[in-house]
Amino acid sequence: MTTHLYNFAQGGGPDPTIDPSFLPELESKCPRNGDVNARITIDHGSEDTFDDQILWNIGGGLAVLQSDAKLNNDPDPRSIHHSYFGTLSPFFGPSFEADFVQSMVKIGVKTGTDGEIRKVLQFIQLEKRIGPQQFDGNKTNRG
Repeated sequence: MTTHLYNFAQGGGPDPTIDPSFLPELESKCPRNGDVNARITIDHGSEDTFDDQILWNIGGGLAVLQSDAKLNNDPDPRSIHHSYFGTLSPFFGPSFEADFVQSMVKIGVKTGTDGEIRKVLQFIQLEKRIGPQQFDGNKTNRG
């Protein structure tokens, strides 16, 4: 974030692809010399919903991450990115949601009964891995 906001070009300054009206918000959440562990949402406007809003944000200069902004600046990923937004895309074009799921499965994310949902990512469900007869549900188990 520091490079994206403060040292993008030689001599300093923000990434010019950031919408100027969005820049103050990012700078306030990620101040220069601020806490590098501070968390901010990367999906501005629909933080709690799985949807294609992040793609609209990227196209509109509201990309929080520099890597996301590059999706709209490079011709190859830009053509894929824009394919989700044609006039007829909702009817005949690709589906962001379906493509996202397919890509997660392709990289090995487990789904269905093979997967597990965790509220805290560093904790695993030991009962599922070692069997209920060996699992003491009253203890905190770390993986």
